Amino acid sequence: MMSLLYRRWLLLMLLLQLLFPTIAAEQCTLRMAVETDFPPHLIQRDGQWGGLSVELLQRLASEVNCQVSFINSPWLRSLQQSESGELDVLSHLSLNPQRKAHFAFIGPHHIEAIYLIGDPTVLPALDNLQQLTQDKDLGAIASLHGAYYGEEFSQLSQHPVLARQLVSISSIQDKLALLRAGRVNAILEDLSVLHYWQQHSYPMAEKYQPLLLVYESPVYFGLSKTALSAQQIQQLADAWQGLYHSGELAKIYRKYHLDPARLIPQAVTD
Repeated sequence: MMSLLYRRWLLLMLLLQLLFPTIAAEQCTLRMAVETDFPPHLIQRDGQWGGLSVELLQRLASEVNCQVSFINSPWLRSLQQSESGELDVLSHLSLNPQRKAHFAFIGPHHIEAIYLIGDPTVLPALDNLQQLTQDKDLGAIASLHGAYYGEEFSQLSQHPVLARQLVSISSIQDKLALLRAGRVNAILEDLSVLHYWQQHSYPMAEKYQPLLLVYESPVYFGLSKTALSAQQIQQLADAWQGLYHSGELAKIYRKYHLDPARLIPQAVTD
């Protein structure tokens, strides 16, 4: 038989959990998909993950008494795992109507500016994307398998002249290596990544420059509606707003020499 004191203690614990449901979240873990270095957003050093996106999510998680664990998973598989509830959070997720069925969107945490990047001293000048289907041939352009570069580029990439130039790769890490090795003449990459390569003196990075803006779009943290409850998602959304207004997010952006006024829009999208 349980003692009267023990039964009272159990009743008190039950009442506390009913009155303060966030207490149950003290041991929660948000599973975030990662794959390879994507500096300054995802940076792997000595088996540990850091970078802008990691620090933003860790700071957000700490507001709701959660931790972040990192699950190595390629991008397309990560989308499937998030939809099935095996992952909780993706970063750099573009918003579209189809994805809203499976994800809640917090942010945007970054304004992605995808450029054609290469050596301007050896490549023809470009004024617009249509030229890549006409009289401008860059030879070989590395694009990330499964990445979205905007509707215009998606349509133009079906043209045989441009399709012939595109080289699909599976890893962001390979892009600069392919450029240095001369296996491709240009890559499709976010401008912040090029700036990071140059600021940190990556080999030959200074010779490469943005040639043409391909696509600019906000990207978000995508929260899996399968893995997380509506209450958890709302807590995270409220916490993001609180960190935004307090200036905590701005501190993290400045650490990476990025302008928080441009990169922390206030919107939260369900």
